[in-house]
Order: sequence, then C-alpha cells, then structure tokens
Amino acid sequence: MIRTMKIIITLLIIAGVSFSFASEVDRLVEKLVEKGILTEGEAYKILAEAEEEARAQEALARKDSDKISKWIKETKFKGDIRLRYENIERDNQDGSYIADRDRTRIRFRWGFDTKVNDRLEAGLRLATGDSADPTSANQTLTEAFSDKSIWLDRAYLKYTFASVPTLSLTGGKIANPFISTNLVWSGDLNPEGIVLQKTFPIKNNEGKDIGEFFVTGGYFPVWENKDSITDPYMLGTQLGYRGKIGERSFKAAVVYYDYDDIANQEAAKVSPSCNNKGNTLYTSGGKKYYKYDYDIWGAYIDFTPVEFTLKEEKLPLTLYGEYVRNIGSSDIDGDTGFIYGFKLGNAKKQKTWEFSYDYRRLEADAVLEFMPDGSFSEGGTDAKGHTFGFKYATTDSSTLGITYMISEGLGTNKKRDVNTLQVDYAVSF
Repeated sequence: MIRTMKIIITLLIIAGVSFSFASEVDRLVEKLVEKGILTEGEAYKILAEAEEEARAQEALARKDSDKISKWIKETKFKGDIRLRYENIERDNQDGSYIADRDRTRIRFRWGFDTKVNDRLEAGLRLATGDSADPTSANQTLTEAFSDKSIWLDRAYLKYTFASVPTLSLTGGKIANPFISTNLVWSGDLNPEGIVLQKTFPIKNNEGKDIGEFFVTGGYFPVWENKDSITDPYMLGTQLGYRGKIGERSFKAAVVYYDYDDIANQEAAKVSPSCNNKGNTLYTSGGKKYYKYDYDIWGAYIDFTPVEFTLKEEKLPLTLYGEYVRNIGSSDIDGDTGFIYGFKLGNAKKQKTWEFSYDYRRLEADAVLEFMPDGSFSEGGTDAKGHTFGFKYATTDSSTLGITYMISEGLGTNKKRDVNTLQVDYAVSF
C-alpha cells in the first residue's frame, strides 16, 4: 500500500508544473495522514523521496532536450491557405466575342525558416500554382476532382557576415527583396538569384532604433538558353529608408532594374505563360519576339500620416504610390507606369477591418509583362483602372475579403477591358 501511494504521489509531483498543483498534492497527503492510511513519518518520507525522484526525472528530460540540435529548436514553420471565388467580365476592344469566367480557386503555401547557426539561415516554402505562371500560386478547382500540383516556391540560404552584422548575402529562389507595389512585382512572384543587402540603422537621442537606410543589389537569371551564351538576366539596385518619421510609419526608395539581352528573345521561351500580355512583340518565322530592352528606374513611397480612432479601434491611414519608366530603348511609346492609393485600417486582430483603393496606369512596355500582379487586367501590362478592396478579420489568424477591379486596355497591343470580382477567405498558421 505504501509503495503504491509513493508511486501515485511521485507521478503527481512530476506532473505538477504549477505551484498551486503542488500545494494540492501536499493537502492530499495530509488527508491520508488524517484518515490513518499513512503515519506522519511515512508521509514525510514518501514526499521527500517522490520530490527527489521528480527532480531526477526533470533533469533527465532537460538532458534529452539538450541533445536536440539547436537549429531544430529555432526552426519556425508557417503557412496559409486561401479559398477564392472569382468572376471575370471581359470585352475585346475590337468588339469580338469573348466569354466571361466564373471559377473557384485555392492557394496553399507552407514552409519554414531556420537558423542553421549564428550566421547562416535556410528556408523552404512549397506552394500550389502553375510552374509556367510565376505571378500566381492559385489553382483552379477543375478537371473532375484532379489532384493539384505543389511546387518549390522558395528555397534559399542567407549568410550574415560576422565582421559586418548589417551585411547579408542571400541566394536561391527568394522572397522579393525590393520594396514595391504589385504594379511592378506580383505578390506571388519569387525571383531567383543572388542578393546582397546592407542596412544602416538609425537611432534617436535615447538610443532606440527608429528605422534604417538600406541598399539592396542583386543578380537574377531570367532564362537559361541552352543554344546561346547570351542568357537574359536582370541586375537590380535599390536604395531607401524604412522606419518612422516622428511616430508615423514611413518607407521610401528608388530602384533601377537593368534587364540584359531581353530584346529579340522568343517570348514564349522566356516566360511560357506570361507572354503576349501587353509587351510589344514582333513576329518572325511564326514566333513572337520581344522588341525592346527593359532598363527600368522607379520610385516608391509609403506613409502613414494619421491614425483615426473609431469606438476604441485604431484606424491608421496609409498613403502609397509608385512610379516606373523604361529607358531601355529611345523609340518606346508606352514606357511609363504609376499607381497611387490608400489603405484605411488594418485587418490583423479579430474584428478589425481595412478598406483600400488604388488607381494605376501601366503602359505596354513600362515593365516586363511577367512581373506585375496576375489578377489586374488578367496580368501583364497595357492597362489602367481602379481596385477597391475590403477585408475583415474573422479571427486573429483568418480574414474574409472582397476585391473589385475595373480595368481598361490602353489599346497599344489589343488588351481587353476586364472587370474582376474576388471573394476570399484566408487562414494563416
């Protein structure tokens, strides 16, 4: 009987991770003494031996935990899933018939980031989508319940220099390293190459970090041509600041993208899915080729000048804009693009919301057609129009949103007029 009670009490003490629970165990032993099941000496001895055994088990558990590699402990897993209903109304500018579309889509992304050691970080992310379309990770629900593909969305190594902790080198398939709107970079587009980044932290008079200046430079292969050594690639350089002005969030940057050997490349080989979506092409031998080079400079700004309060809820008002111009060839007619807009609120915590609006104009050859958002005007360039959005946080990790885009083709390369409605439910984990 005494041995049985000792085992039970030992297990209770090992499980008793809180002070209040340990106190309950003490009271239990007191009751057993009061009922004559245990003598005071036996109770004292059992408690002492049980506590000693519990400490030994705890030390063993810590030792086993220490055997786990440090990088495993510091690995952070994250992902998200989004369900979307989409309605697309389309009109050809020459008046010819084209059908509207109704479809249901899904996007799933999951991966991890881990610190291999104090200087080296590695990351991986898998996602749905189409390997031929880099601007979207959506999969349409179709083809008699067929299985959907999962692709390598990101895979990178990042090294931080010991002698200069604010300098890092990242290589692989990486998250977009440039501050931008989706006028230039689709949110699902993950470039491939090597990026060198340097930051210059700024502190206030109290020694507190308030922001940083940064320089980003990178080399990005665009297409590996097995039949030629003149492979297209892009060099990108951005300088900017992100942080605060006063107590308000502020970001600003200038950028230059230098695409080399794009002119005269076959468009369908450079980008199998995102070609003939606005850029000027010429036909030779029944194939379409890019007519121009793309050397793009641009400027970006994002500022939160004021924060409103509605029923104790804070509603930051963020204004943003971006301007780009392609100076790659002197005879380009449609070489300019811009966007300006605002966002009111921030749908992050449960029952918070946000409303957004922007207007954009992206001329035919302002940027390469495989770069911009794949939803506005069905992707590509040579279009202008409005985007309205509303999002509500149903929980701290899920949102319900609606977006409506009104786009009009600019007419340079027969782009359609397209109105797009999207209803999204997204969950992050």
